[in-house]
Amino acid sequence: MRPFFAFLALALLLPVKAHALPHLTIDLDNGQVLSHQQAFDPWHPASLTKLMTAYVAFRAIETGELSRDHPVRISKAARRQPPSRMGYGVGTAMTLENALKLILIKSANDVSHAIAESISGSVEGFAARMNHDAKALGMTGSRFVNPHGLHDPRQVTTARDMALLVQALHKRYPQYNSWFSTPSVLAPSRTKNGKMIQRIYYSYNLLLERFRGGDGFKTGFVCASGYNFIGSATQGGRRVAAIVLGRDGQTSRAVDAAKLITEGFQYPLTAGTSLAALKPSSPPAQSPRNMRPVMCSEAARAARYNPGAGQAVIRSAWLQDRVVRAKPLTVRLGIPGGGLRLARLPRPTFRPANAPTTVATLIEQAAPVAETSQKSSGIPLPTFRPRS
Repeated sequence: MRPFFAFLALALLLPVKAHALPHLTIDLDNGQVLSHQQAFDPWHPASLTKLMTAYVAFRAIETGELSRDHPVRISKAARRQPPSRMGYGVGTAMTLENALKLILIKSANDVSHAIAESISGSVEGFAARMNHDAKALGMTGSRFVNPHGLHDPRQVTTARDMALLVQALHKRYPQYNSWFSTPSVLAPSRTKNGKMIQRIYYSYNLLLERFRGGDGFKTGFVCASGYNFIGSATQGGRRVAAIVLGRDGQTSRAVDAAKLITEGFQYPLTAGTSLAALKPSSPPAQSPRNMRPVMCSEAARAARYNPGAGQAVIRSAWLQDRVVRAKPLTVRLGIPGGGLRLARLPRPTFRPANAPTTVATLIEQAAPVAETSQKSSGIPLPTFRPRS
């Protein structure tokens, strides 16, 4: 009988392992992985992609190639992107800083597309830049083909790669922490009759106002990926993040992340394996799992509870009742001296980081653009009129 029970136990365990969902918990300060499961399995990132888009922009600002006031313009192609989006008209302009706030909090796909075009001239060019920077970070399991995460079967990442990315954001760009930790943004919105009003948009990151010390990072969902989430919190001067992929709802991903982060804080500072030394515990899957049959059946859609962070009601031992801790970040349209709409400007030229390029060279390359802007400043800009 003993061999039979051993076989039965193995049979019961195999389905659990086969359907295990990826997660990884990391101490962002020292890079120690505190827990992980299927962390090398390929997965569709959905809007977690926007963290890579932000990282590329942060690097460009850091090197002096761009400024926070770099103009971002809504093109016809950007305007056609499906929700989540802002819905601004073609030609609407904003600064890169305001555009980044919209993609990180509101997760606006149209604005993400516009950022890619404004920085690299095309989505394809920007994707090449994303992949270049991902490779430099050691994200060996990732490939990007768009800046927003709308589903493309070629766009993949892993929980391990996402940990590399958020640790880089944590270490290199703390000046942008408030863009990840603020749960809402106050931004212009067009009413049905064409009037522009200020509206509050809420993030889907439920940890920000429901978990002690919650301060990042991003959510994502498409049918093929399920509900993805990277959450983080800082307690006692220590910052821990959890990456969870493929959950079955907005609530379950937040609860799973809260549980993993809570457990992470209980580990001593010396615990874990360094992210750089992490190895798969079993052979990774060869391709991303398609979650569409589970996530987007009629029954699943009907049962889905999907409110914004400002309205969600969640009962869980791992989360607190909502406590408003921060005012919305404010976003304004237009650029300094440029109005709401913007004439087409020359695009900056992308050079790989390993090319012999210095900040001085970048400034020299940017000079003709600045000169063009000065010469164009005398041309009257078209008057912005709300569309009826």
